[in-house]
Amino acid sequence: MTAQSYNVIAELDTEFGPENAEQLLGPIADYSGAAGRSELGHAEVIFTVPADSVRQANSTALAILETYPWPLRSVRVLLTADYDRLLDGVDLPPLLSVQEAADQLGISRQAVLKAITAQRLPAIRVGGTWIVRESSVRALSQRSA
Repeated sequence: MTAQSYNVIAELDTEFGPENAEQLLGPIADYSGAAGRSELGHAEVIFTVPADSVRQANSTALAILETYPWPLRSVRVLLTADYDRLLDGVDLPPLLSVQEAADQLGISRQAVLKAITAQRLPAIRVGGTWIVRESSVRALSQRSA
């Protein structure tokens, strides 16, 4: 069999926030990993593993996920091509970098990072970069006005 690329989407029994973002990204750093908040409000990690079969991809994913201190709530393993097809059907909201959010709010980049850390501004950590929904920036701007 030829190794294929599989995407793993796993939900962990903890909340996602700036205080645990690094801890969430650590085990998946070598697997093109991303961490964020799931639709149900828990921490979600997404990463890619090479495998000869879905069974092997599941085994690899579970071995990686067992390194987390939090219990696993759910896991889904898909061929990367299927994962990409699912994402193609999803309309992503407009996203901003920390600097773009700072520019829109008229504050410093550091002030935006403080708002993220204080959980006044929801954000998603992708690798070493924070991503903020434009609608969250507008909502914060209206609350601050």
